[in-house]
Amino acid sequence: MASQPLQPEDAKRLWAEVLAKVETRLDNRQTFETWFKPISATTISPQLVELEVPNLFFVDWIHEHHLPMLRLGFLDVTGEEPEIRLSAREAAPPLTALPPRNGVDGSRVGSDEAPGRGWLDSQLNPRLTFANFVVGGSNQFTNAACLAVAATPGKTYNPLFIFGPSGLGKTHLLHAIGHAVKETRPRARVYYLSAERFTNEIIYGIQHAQTLAFRNKYRTVDVLLIDDIQFLAGKESTQTEFFHTFNALRDAHKQVVVTADKPPKDIPNLEERLISRFNQGLVTDIKQPDIETRLAILRNRCEQEGDGIRLPDDVLLLIADRIRNNIRDLEGCLVRVMALGSLLRQEVTLEMVEDVLQHYVNAEPERITPERIVSVVSDAFGVKPDALIGPRRTMQVALPRQVAMYLMRQLTDMPLAEVGRVFGGRDHTTVMYACDRVATRIADDSSFGDRVNGLISTLASG
Repeated sequence: MASQPLQPEDAKRLWAEVLAKVETRLDNRQTFETWFKPISATTISPQLVELEVPNLFFVDWIHEHHLPMLRLGFLDVTGEEPEIRLSAREAAPPLTALPPRNGVDGSRVGSDEAPGRGWLDSQLNPRLTFANFVVGGSNQFTNAACLAVAATPGKTYNPLFIFGPSGLGKTHLLHAIGHAVKETRPRARVYYLSAERFTNEIIYGIQHAQTLAFRNKYRTVDVLLIDDIQFLAGKESTQTEFFHTFNALRDAHKQVVVTADKPPKDIPNLEERLISRFNQGLVTDIKQPDIETRLAILRNRCEQEGDGIRLPDDVLLLIADRIRNNIRDLEGCLVRVMALGSLLRQEVTLEMVEDVLQHYVNAEPERITPERIVSVVSDAFGVKPDALIGPRRTMQVALPRQVAMYLMRQLTDMPLAEVGRVFGGRDHTTVMYACDRVATRIADDSSFGDRVNGLISTLASG
């Protein structure tokens, strides 16, 4: 690509090539039609790509599920990996104050809208219910707590804080609580959203002078379900707004349920007053499922989407044995195996499953955390981890810091801004510069490239 943004026609042509590459990488055409085809490119340059999507839900979903695929598409077509920014074609609905209505406890708190008319109601995934949640030793207590909350919202375990690694069912339980409340209380105002979306709506409210309407909207809900609360860390104004929203809901005996990847005390840059509020309720975790639970999850998914295909027990056992840490990967592997059997019209064999498993178990990205990368790079270069993430800019620290930034971009899905925050709040341009410097040196210096590849092997091997 040229150094300047492409002209509209050139950008349109390049974006079409990127979409074509993405489509070839996807196993499911429906995924492409649903999530990628509606995207349009507004600006394309070597450093920055600005994409427009239909609404804020698309922004959240693509960030969580499909951003790595977009990056690969640009890498395939241009040989570069620019920063990708997403914006919603439709802004968030106006944050207007709502007329009174009956809440869960009979008080007049919101609008008298018909059940299912709230614009956020549609954010509840119809498949993620308690009926479809497989209970095992790793999640039994947390599932029971969620059932109790759904039965008497605002009265039992308020707030409920669920933590655990990605892909173990936290989001499923949030949706399940929402569905269960709506089933018994159709007029209850139930909101599910990510912490990132909460932040986006605050920004929208500030930009459009609608902060009061934002507060009226969120402080009159019956059940507030917020996913990945750790993304509020370091965002002072957002944490302040959430703190006051939380207090208003608690005082009104409304239910708050949040999820995170760590317990409250271990989330860096989370305000003490929020940690204190979360610890006042029930803090519970979801652990990695045992093999019996993993098998039950696979059998449950087969019943839901089997489409006449029956998989032998040895196939299910192989998948359950090899994918141990992430339920999303477990189900994703199963879906791919079932699709192969259906499309190829042949019996699923262990050899076929082994080929599919290569896409899920080799790299084990969930084990490669920023903390591990900092630790491994610090050991390799003989510097202290505190120096690596601190403000010092000496040559002794600068190179290993750049290597650590490069590895975080290569081995995790962390955006540039999140990587910068790990290293003392450096901005995204510093991270981009570091990654470019390391990539250039790898290309020019084979011994340095071998050294970086050795670090990658160390991280991948655990």
